Amino acid sequence: MIKKKVRDLMIALGEYATISSEATIQDALIALSNAQVGLTENRHRHRAILVLNDQKQVVGKLSHWAILRSLEPKWLNDDDVESLTRSGLGQEFIDSLRQKYALIPASLERLCLEAAHVKVKEAMVPTQEKIDENSLLMEAIHELVLSRAQSILVTRGEKVIGILRLADVFEEIACTIRNSSLKN
Repeated sequence: MIKKKVRDLMIALGEYATISSEATIQDALIALSNAQVGLTENRHRHRAILVLNDQKQVVGKLSHWAILRSLEPKWLNDDDVESLTRSGLGQEFIDSLRQKYALIPASLERLCLEAAHVKVKEAMVPTQEKIDENSLLMEAIHELVLSRAQSILVTRGEKVIGILRLADVFEEIACTIRNSSLKN
């Protein structure tokens, strides 16, 4: 395992769930379900959908957290918060307003119905963590730990060619530890 490289554990872009940034969250969830169908028992389920722009380049991830965040009502956006702060209201008061009114407007069913029509580009998290396919697995582990990311995009030059998931790296490490012949 010492010589393993990122490319040895990554999932190729063509094998991972992807969606256009112009699609809706409902479209993305359908694509995610379809991507799960072909997985074998030795592969973890996808926990995100990679978001592609018009040029088919990866521009973001639509994770479980991003989808849940899309349920949050948008009654107080960042510009509103900035205006309230400039007017002298404290952050603690603004946070209490957000909490108090966060889910009051509608039932969960209503929020889900509204979220289904949200554009993926509005809910996605822009991609930041990237690692070269020829990097050693140890470098990837370091990146995952530092960034606390669930996955890292794998690149060849400037082009994204796959994704390295925390679950797959963990399974590799766990297997190595279980099979370790070192004794105390």
